[in-house]
Amino acid sequence: MINIKGKKVSGKELKLGIPIEFEHTNSRKVATRIAKQHLVEFPHYYSKGLIPMEKKLKKIQKGGNK
Repeated sequence: MINIKGKKVSGKELKLGIPIEFEHTNSRKVATRIAKQHLVEFPHYYSKGLIPMEKKLKKIQKGGNK
């Protein structure tokens, strides 16, 4: 667990988030800051939020409903 702004956040979640946030920047420092901001607000932002949502959207885009 990592302490960010007084909240405990999973290091695993942060490792998931940093590469994803490179979509918005070429800076590791900025990508890390973005990921940390998301995780302070939603501790499972990547594993239970963004990643499953994107998988579902890709499936829908291919013609599936679920």
